[in-house]
Amino acid sequence: MIKNKCGVILSLVLILGIGVFTVGCGNTQAAGGANDPNSLTIAVVSKDTYLDTAVKKFAELHPGVRVEVKEYTSSTSEKGEGVRAAESGDIEKYVTAMNTQLMSGQGSDIILLNNLPYQTYADKNLLVDLGGLMQSDQSFDRGKYYQNIFKALEYKDKLYGLPVNISIDMIAADQTLLADSQVSIDDSNWDWQDFVRTAEKIMNDKQNGETQGMYALAGMDEKRLIGTLVKENYDKLVDPEKKTANFTGQEFLDLLSLSKYLIDHKLVNTDTAQTNIMDMAARGKLVFNFTSLQGFWALQTTKAIFSEGVQLLKPPGNVSFATDSLYGISSQSAHQVLAWEFLKFLVSDEMMTQGGLPINKSVLPQVAQNFTQAIQTRGGKMMIKDDGIPGQSITLQPPTQEDVDYLENLLSQAKVYIGTDQKIIAIVQEETAAFFTGQKTAEVTAQLIQDRVSTYLNE
Repeated sequence: MIKNKCGVILSLVLILGIGVFTVGCGNTQAAGGANDPNSLTIAVVSKDTYLDTAVKKFAELHPGVRVEVKEYTSSTSEKGEGVRAAESGDIEKYVTAMNTQLMSGQGSDIILLNNLPYQTYADKNLLVDLGGLMQSDQSFDRGKYYQNIFKALEYKDKLYGLPVNISIDMIAADQTLLADSQVSIDDSNWDWQDFVRTAEKIMNDKQNGETQGMYALAGMDEKRLIGTLVKENYDKLVDPEKKTANFTGQEFLDLLSLSKYLIDHKLVNTDTAQTNIMDMAARGKLVFNFTSLQGFWALQTTKAIFSEGVQLLKPPGNVSFATDSLYGISSQSAHQVLAWEFLKFLVSDEMMTQGGLPINKSVLPQVAQNFTQAIQTRGGKMMIKDDGIPGQSITLQPPTQEDVDYLENLLSQAKVYIGTDQKIIAIVQEETAAFFTGQKTAEVTAQLIQDRVSTYLNE
């Protein structure tokens, strides 16, 4: 899976990893021919343990079937133990290869759709409607899955991508700081101005110089900040179905104003080191922190970092989700039946207990149990480390039933899919550079972004 989520601040490297959740790059693959009815090809940027395990187990269940995972990475860099980092060059290589292959009627049977303009592929009838396959397959119980997630992923009333796991972006708030300032936040009805007012009140309430080194947010320079805010509001700014953009509207102008206010008033610590974020949170110097809940390890890690207590809040707006494992089937594949069997296996009970936030409603309690067993075996130790900076250790606690109920509730509320196009994020970051230095106005900047994004969407 490609970990390329702009603005996710709690990006942790597991040095003393918990086995069931550690991502790696295995080597299990068997070559198959395009004319062989028992062969299957899967295109990804780089493999991960989940996919590699699925390939092995699927082969055991289907003797004679050969599955080849084609990687499109030139990267040899690694993060942590056995986790290969997807670099921008790898993603560009993958996008170029998929565009060329699909448009020429070639390519793999199954395609990782992340970072691809898959709506454009759907418009050109290059992808299979998975929703139709679900309806016609009596062996597939669609009711076992979160229907709100499938609905949010639909494009023109059809489902072209099946996610293995999802992540839900949240804002972690220091519960002790909120209590000290007698602040109560209703995240079902708040906006970004409430966010700023809350942070400023807490910081102003701290007297006798205690505000020194205190921030509303950390780990964000101008590029990360505007990228995060655009991602959180992406559904209001870009409509891939209509191929329209809305960067000249008040919504985006307010985001520009908010970003500049946070930077100019030094409410954001721009040091992007994860250890710095953890240190500030542990010392009560960080009011809020953007975090991506990808499962119990992320939830328990957030609790451990905010050791005095944390309140998890949804960002202003609907509960939104993302996925780095969205798979589709090429309509030009000669092995569509076999490809669908493999996708079904990817989201089966057997596979979905491997960890993360599953789209399968029945397995979350088992995921919690597996997590508990893992941390009891290994002590729950995690090391958060940045290059060149000494690591800091935290200890994770087993999830409670309350934690299971909390994640189940979040999953049932996830109604907006953040299918962020990294090309659009890059355009925003490029054009806002002059705005942050005062060289261009918000209106001029917004118009430049509007023009470039509109051109891109209609290419």
